[in-house]
Amino acid sequence: MDEKKIKIIVLTISTILMVFGYLTRDVGVFANTLIISTFIIFSTFAFFEYEHYRQLKEMEEKLPIFLHDLTENLSSGISLPRAIKVVSRNDYGSLNVLVKYLANQISWNVPIHKVLDRAAEKYKKNKKISTALKILREAYVSGGNTVAVLTTLSESLEMLQQIEKERKSILNQYTLMIYAISFIFLGVVVMISKLLLPIFANPTIAGMGGSFGILDPCMSCSGASCDICGFFALMAYNLFGLSQDKPYYYVSIFFILSVVQAVFAGLVAGQVSEGSPKAGIKHSLILLSVVVGAYLLLFRIGLIGV
Repeated sequence: MDEKKIKIIVLTISTILMVFGYLTRDVGVFANTLIISTFIIFSTFAFFEYEHYRQLKEMEEKLPIFLHDLTENLSSGISLPRAIKVVSRNDYGSLNVLVKYLANQISWNVPIHKVLDRAAEKYKKNKKISTALKILREAYVSGGNTVAVLTTLSESLEMLQQIEKERKSILNQYTLMIYAISFIFLGVVVMISKLLLPIFANPTIAGMGGSFGILDPCMSCSGASCDICGFFALMAYNLFGLSQDKPYYYVSIFFILSVVQAVFAGLVAGQVSEGSPKAGIKHSLILLSVVVGAYLLLFRIGLIGV
C-alpha cells in the first residue's frame, strides 16, 4: 500500500471518529475523539515526512559507492550508458530507485545527457544527489576524463560524509541536553503545580487574590475567552480525568506549553545533530509521547492538579 492511500485511509478514519464523537452529543466523547484523531493524523504525516528524509540520507550514503562502482566499469573501457546498466544490478538500498530509473531511461534509448538532466531535476530537493548528477552529465558531455572526475567526486562525497559523522558525534551531547531540558521543564511544572499554585490559592494569604476563583481566569470568563476555557476544561476533565471540583486553567496551560516545548525541542535537536529540522521529527514524536505519558502518570499519582 502506497503513501497516498495510507494518508487517505487515516484521514477517513479520523473524520469518522470525529463525526461519531459529534453525533453522540457527549462533549467528553467528542473531545476524546478529536484529540485521538489529531494525534493519529499528525503522527502519520510526520512519519512519512521523516521516512522521506531518512531515504534521502541513505541515498546520500550509498551515492559514493555507486560512483565508485561506476568508475570501475568505466575504467574497463565500456561506455557510461552501458556502465549504468551494469551497476543497476547491484544493491544500493534506497539509491536503487535512482539507479534503476537511470537504467530504464537508457534502455528506452533516451540520450544519456537528457537522462541525467531529468534525474537531477527529479532529485533537486537533495543538493548532493542533484549536484553529483549534474557533474556526471557535464563530464560526459564535455568529453573530459570522466573516470578522474568521478573518482574525485566520490572521494569528496566520502570526505563530506566523514565530516558529518564527526560533527554529529560532537553535537550529540547537545541533543542529550535538549532532552534533559524537556524533563527539567516537566519538573518545573510539577513544582509550580504542587507548591506555588496552592500557596496562591490560599485565601488567608493577603495580596494573593483572595481565592482561586480570582486567580483562575476561567472562573470569571466572558465572551470569546469562555470558548478557550471550554477547550481547556474538555482537555483537563476528559483527557486527564481531573476532578470536576478542581480548577483546570493552569493544568491545561501547563500541558499545552509542555507539548509545544516537546515538539520544537525535537525539531531543534534534529537541526543541531543532523542539520535539518526534518531529522528532528523523530525526536519530536519521542518527546511528545514522553510528555503525554508523563502527564497521565503524574495525574494518577497526584503530582499535577491542584
